[in-house]
Amino acid sequence: MDFFTIDTILNKRYYVFFIIRHKTREIIRFAITQNPVKEFVRQQIIEFENEIGTIVYLIHDNASQFNLNYLSYSIKGVCTSVKTPVMNAIAERFVGSARREALDYFIIINQNQIKNILNEYIDYYNTMRAHQGIDQQVPKEYIPQKNGKVVKMPILSGLHHHYYRKAA
Repeated sequence: MDFFTIDTILNKRYYVFFIIRHKTREIIRFAITQNPVKEFVRQQIIEFENEIGTIVYLIHDNASQFNLNYLSYSIKGVCTSVKTPVMNAIAERFVGSARREALDYFIIINQNQIKNILNEYIDYYNTMRAHQGIDQQVPKEYIPQKNGKVVKMPILSGLHHHYYRKAA
């Protein structure tokens, strides 16, 4: 769980909150806000808890937004050490990938644009993109077809392409 920032051309800063499942590298949830306060994080955790229902560990940094009583949400919070981003390297890797593969190619104007870009990128990231850290697997069980015509599907207006076989 972490935040990263996105600045618009209109000089506004947005904060993207996300939760990533370490084992599969799947982005479980994300949200965008201009005010990354404790109440915003609390609401995201309540919605996350309603989706999963079991005890999990949430790795986070020592930002004041994350200082919550996680046990009341049946979640165990794990703080990283100060100035050690490698303790949450999987989340940091997602931030870098989202920036390099999607956000750096657009002139960002508003929150809706950020939401649309991240929705499409996270769908691609979770369902089609191979991840080196999990032996070139895709987080959500993607099974390629063995027969059929190869078809190209554009992602993010052609910034990336996904090639697959269309079932005969």
